[in-house]
Amino acid sequence: MLRRIVPGLLVLVAIVLAVAWLSGWFEAKIPPDRIETAGVEVPADARTAVVERVVGPAIEWASGAIESARRTTVAARILAQIAEVRVNAGDQVVKGDVLVVLDARDLESRVRQASQALKAAKAQRDRARQDLKRADQLLKEGVTTRQRYDEAFSEAQTAEAEVNRLTQSLDEAQTALSYTEIRAPVDGRVIDRLAEPGDTAVAGQALLRLYDPSTLRVDAPVRESLAVGLKVGDMLRVEISALQETVTGPIDEIVPFAEPGARTLLVKVRLESDPRLFAGMFARVAVPAGERVRLMVPSDAVSQIGQLEFVTVVEDGRAARRMVTTGGRADDGRVEILSGLKDGEIVTR
Repeated sequence: MLRRIVPGLLVLVAIVLAVAWLSGWFEAKIPPDRIETAGVEVPADARTAVVERVVGPAIEWASGAIESARRTTVAARILAQIAEVRVNAGDQVVKGDVLVVLDARDLESRVRQASQALKAAKAQRDRARQDLKRADQLLKEGVTTRQRYDEAFSEAQTAEAEVNRLTQSLDEAQTALSYTEIRAPVDGRVIDRLAEPGDTAVAGQALLRLYDPSTLRVDAPVRESLAVGLKVGDMLRVEISALQETVTGPIDEIVPFAEPGARTLLVKVRLESDPRLFAGMFARVAVPAGERVRLMVPSDAVSQIGQLEFVTVVEDGRAARRMVTTGGRADDGRVEILSGLKDGEIVTR
């Protein structure tokens, strides 16, 4: 019985030892932030740099979107069928350009009817004025009665009132007819075309949307503890990822209301006019966040393998590769080290 058990135990022990060896149980452990390169000496002419502790201004990036300060919705003022839409999304328009044409046949008929009625009323008024003038002359000569003069006067007043009423009706008909040509209220760019020929335009219903590309700005929610330190006119840096550019603009407005859940204030930073910018594009605003301590090294001291970043640290004349986590880059070309190094350590470049 024992002879059968012992070989099985030996095989099991051998398997466990093999797994332990393959798993590295019998090797010296390396700290998580190091990759050992023991035995590699640093050349005498190697370029080195000292990890420097820097106290300076800090920034916090607030993500936002580019918006236009002037957005316009174009809508019809009357109920009518759409005959023509002359613009498409992306078109640049100038104030006064005809954007949409509505079916005007009914309104043109109304204008003609009102014009003819007004013409007849004016003829009636002219006759009433002549009758009044004649009655006045006869009254002075004693040929007619006062009653007849009063009737002529009343008829003239009635005719005058009818002319005024029909003039107003004609003005209203002509005004309604003018609404069949919907014009651009401002200079801008079309961003939405919401109607097509054959659709029925309803008064107040949006047909097009425009925005003014010369009034673009970044709307970014900023943490309230930082936003209270800002004021209108402050210059902030804006990073536009799509263009891979950073520009500077003044604060146009700080909305005086904090979002209850996010605890942020909306800050609006004006941008210079640029044909490459469009409403809705992503942008980030650099908000001053006081001062903080940072560890800085030259950017060429950091190497990258895949998604991992490393530096080579000089320790007792030998090189030790160490994994680090980096932050943002400074204007002088140095990069911030968030973890993996200490102040005063020496790295190779």
